[in-house]
Amino acid sequence: MLSIVPSKDEETIAIEVEGRASQADIEKLDHVIRDKVNDKGHFNMYAIIYQVEDSTLFEAADGAQIDRENWGRARKFAVISEKDWTKTTENWQSFAGGLETRHFNLDEMNDAWDWMQE
Repeated sequence: MLSIVPSKDEETIAIEVEGRASQADIEKLDHVIRDKVNDKGHFNMYAIIYQVEDSTLFEAADGAQIDRENWGRARKFAVISEKDWTKTTENWQSFAGGLETRHFNLDEMNDAWDWMQE
């Protein structure tokens, strides 16, 4: 399940992922991204990823109806997880030129927020 959670920054969309993310979850996130891009022109993503099957999150994203142009407006993507998912996000980087992605461990959540503010 993918949940949108409160963000500490108006340019950043914060999410938590645990278990299975569905296409509907990704499409809900797509609406939030669209609204953020319409408001700010860009966005950052702060993603806390707990126990997730290796491919379910990205399979859901591949099958979802999303606006890749809006997703391509991402500037920074902080991945907070015990597993380093940054290699798996390379597909996103292919259509989001200039996207900076960085991995943080679960005990480095504040460091991730600090990086988002740089």
